[in-house]
This record gives sequence, structure tokens and C-alpha cells, in this order.
Amino acid sequence: MNGNGRASSGNNGNGKPAEGNKPFAVPVPHASPVASLPILTPSFKPAASALTSQLAASTDAKASTAKASSPSPAAAAPVTNARPRPSKVSIPMDISSPAQKSKAAEGPKVFEAGDSVLCVASFDGQPHPAKVIERSSPRGHAARTTETTYYIHYTEFNKRLDEWVPQSRLEEAPAASLPMSLTLSPHPTGMLSLSSTPVGYIAGEGTPGSSERKITRNLKRRYDEIHNVEKPVEELTPIDQTLEKEHEELTKLKNIQTLITGRWEVDTWYYAPYPGEYGNCSTLYVCEFCLKYMRKESAYRRHCGRCTHRKPPGKEIYTDTGGDAVEHVSIAGRQQRHASSASKAPQPKTQAISVFEVDGQEHKMYCQNLCLMAKMFLDHKTLFFDVDLFLFYIVTERDEHGYHVVGYFSKEKKCAEEYCLACILTLPPYQRKGYGRFLIALAYEISKKEGKIGTPERPLSDLGAVSFRSYWTRELLNVLREERNMSIKQIGALTSIRPEDIVSTLQSLSLLKYWKGQYIINVTPKIVEEHMRSLGPAVRPGQATMKPRLLNWQPPVAPVV
Repeated sequence: MNGNGRASSGNNGNGKPAEGNKPFAVPVPHASPVASLPILTPSFKPAASALTSQLAASTDAKASTAKASSPSPAAAAPVTNARPRPSKVSIPMDISSPAQKSKAAEGPKVFEAGDSVLCVASFDGQPHPAKVIERSSPRGHAARTTETTYYIHYTEFNKRLDEWVPQSRLEEAPAASLPMSLTLSPHPTGMLSLSSTPVGYIAGEGTPGSSERKITRNLKRRYDEIHNVEKPVEELTPIDQTLEKEHEELTKLKNIQTLITGRWEVDTWYYAPYPGEYGNCSTLYVCEFCLKYMRKESAYRRHCGRCTHRKPPGKEIYTDTGGDAVEHVSIAGRQQRHASSASKAPQPKTQAISVFEVDGQEHKMYCQNLCLMAKMFLDHKTLFFDVDLFLFYIVTERDEHGYHVVGYFSKEKKCAEEYCLACILTLPPYQRKGYGRFLIALAYEISKKEGKIGTPERPLSDLGAVSFRSYWTRELLNVLREERNMSIKQIGALTSIRPEDIVSTLQSLSLLKYWKGQYIINVTPKIVEEHMRSLGPAVRPGQATMKPRLLNWQPPVAPVV
């Protein structure tokens, strides 16, 4: 993952803002509800206190007395040589250099595609290095401006933050400075911190660079694994380089800027290959129940009034009725139940959750629409129309209006590589609520029922890599907390995590050593507890939790030949 929600303005019933209640702009989080209430400024004046009233009356009385007893202008003739104080006169001065005057006369600089610039980003209001992708006038609301607009990619951030910006937010990038040298320094949390130092700089005693060390290939690899840094195109194989460059050229511009579905209005992240005119509109409307897509709001409203679907098609394999927050933590295949009543503070209610298994062959149109909508938030996704060979596991939140899609993962029906899932997504309005971990745990629980050891299909997105690394770390530490004398093969059989993923995760935690041609797990109870404390609570109050006992699923029986 990086969708900004827009709140509607308050009105007095006739479509106009109520007089005296003028709404002011407030920052909103990603993907906030369309119909959220505005914050209105108060339209009243504070009443004066009794003391203030008395002081005002006294002042008025004194003023009237002074006016009555004041002498006439003739009697009050000045007796000194005092002269009126001359007023200050502001004289404009132009101190611009000839070069600055010439630059101002030329007007703003016109940038071309490929130029390096500094751009004030909309997500933090700070200037960041960026690259101009295209110079044009975008579709939608920004097309009404007469100012030249540019499509910008921030070189320090993922492509999901790319955006159209006006000329006023751009300036030329500064001249190249001294070449930088990468160093790694220890962080208080035990992680590695990557920093850059100008070449020729010597860190002395007490200087910031005194504890830094020059980066090596192994340290850089470890840093990239921990922080999920994507490999640059130059480090890929020749065939992957060609495919990646073709992908970047095809998807360099977001064709759809905004998605409206249900009560959410979400800014999209990536290019989505919607067919024909649907792929060239600024705003796309998608029914939250049947996932049909439309270009116009009027058509969307008519469809919502007629649509009879209220849940995904397919079989419901998981049902959680919600209620009091109860945490179920899977440790080595066994369940530990921690009731929220043990905490003195009241715990928030958990959301009612249902999961549906949908066959791409039986419900082809629905699954195609789901994949197209998911592409707006996934960069490397190639499955759009050939859905016959896949199963889709769709997580929904359930209320009195129906089943609202939260996220999903897809899985091949028959896969030689034994992938536990092919594609995974949590929609932006529901992110940071525990659904990413819920989906991953569900995929591994299905693998356990199948008796297989699985791994996600590569490449993983940056957010997907973070979610899987977090899940693997916590599951492995839970296993090692109860039983330390276990081999990697035994851990894999217990958790259904692939041995290669176990090795990379334990290496990132410095719990694995390579000795005499084999890996040795080097761990003590104290080290495990320190890592567990650094991770924090497994599930925060109100977050979604996967409860394996509620999964009603069995592997399909192979037909007898």
C-alpha cells in the first residue's frame, strides 16, 4: 500500500451552507467516509462579564465628562514650538540582480519529461527530489486551472504517491553536491540505520559519524531484507530488466485518479487496465456488492437503487459474529484464549467478519471486476481476465446493510510451486486494522488443512513484504518461546512456513548461525522475550483476529479416475 477522503459540507436543508456555520478545511486521513460530518466554527460571540460591563460603563462616563469640560480649539492653542511628527513614507526599492530580473522577465521555467526537480509534496508539504514524467493538463478537477501541470514521481518514495502538481510547486533541482558514501550505524532498537556521508569526510571523536562503519555487501543485503528495499532495475537479470522497463512505461501514469465505492472515496495508487472509456475517466464508480463499474454518478446511483446483491457469491467458509474483544493467538498450532475481561479498561467491540470462497470459473465476471479494482492499489499484478484457474478468498465486514468487501487473496487451484497465495490486498479504507495479518493467517491455516508447506508468490509489494515478515517473525518467536530444541524442518511442518522463509526471518533477527555446513538456531529465553517486547502486542484492541476454530473449510476431494 500509501487515498485521501473528502467530507461533504454541512447545509441547512436547501443545499446551501447554513448562515453563520461556515465549515473550515481540516486534514482527513486516507480514505475517509464521503458522508462524514464537517467541523463547523461557532457563530456566537462570548457574553461580557459583569465586571467588563461595569468597566465599559465607567469608561463611557469619563469620556463624556472629559468631552463636556474640554476647552475650545482657540483656548487650547499650543504654547510650545512642537511640530507634527512627519509620517513615514515607504519607498519601494528593487535590489534584484540583473540575472534575477532577466529570469523574472522570462517567466516560470518550463520543465520537460525526464527533468529532475524539487517538488512540494501534498502528503507532507515539504520539498522532495522528483522526476517529471509528463507535462500536460490532467483530467478532472485539475483541468479547470490555466496553470501548467506536471505528473511527478518522487524519487524517494513508491510510485503510489505520484501526482499531478501545478507549476508553482516546482523548482529546479540544486546542482549535484559531493558524492555520498553509504554507511550503516546501530540503532537503539537493534536495527540498522542507513545514512550517507560525503566522500572525504572523516568522522572524529564525538562526531555523528564516529560510530558508523562502511557498508559491505552482506550488511547492505541485510538492510534491504529488514526494510524491504526493492532491487533497482540494474540489478535484475536481463530478461527481468526488459519486462520491468516495459511495465514501467505502460503504467507510468495513473489513468484513474479517484475510486468511489460504497461510502468511501479513495485516491488510487496505480494504473488499472479498465477497458475502453472506463480507463480514461478521472473518477470511477464501483458497486460495493456486485463490483460493477460505471463512469457517471447518475448511473451509479441508479444501479445502487436496483442492485439486489448484498454479499459476494460462493461459499461462506468463515463466520465471526463479533462482540466483545477476545484475542486468539496461534502458538505452535495450539490456541490460547485471552478474555478481554481480564483488562480493567473497557475493550472496543470487534467487527463481524465473514469470508467467502469464490471460484473464478463459476463466477467469472465478479472475479474479473475484483481483479480490476485491486489493480488500482497493486503495482505488479498481471491477473485480470484469466481467472478460471484461481480461487478467491474474500474477507468482508458484515452489518445491517450487507457484506462490505475489505480485502482478499487469490490462490491457484493447482500449483506446482505450492504457493499459499498468489495475490493479496487490503483495501485502503480498511488498512491498519489487522486485516493484512488476518488474510495471511487464513492462507496458512488453509495450507495446514491441506497438509502443505506454502509461501507467497513473488514478487511481493513493499506493503506485502512488511506484512509477511511481521507474520513470520511473530509465529517463529511463538514457537521458539515454547520449544527451543527444534529444527527448521520441524518448525516448517508445525507452521506451514517454507524453510527458506524461516531461514531469512531468523537471520534478520540474528538467531541463526551457519556451522559445519548446516544452520543452527542460536536462541535463549531472554532473547526471545526481548524480541517479543520489541514487536508489541499481537493484536491491538478492536483489530481483526483470525480464529482458526471458526474456519469451516476442507480440502477438495480429488475425483477417482
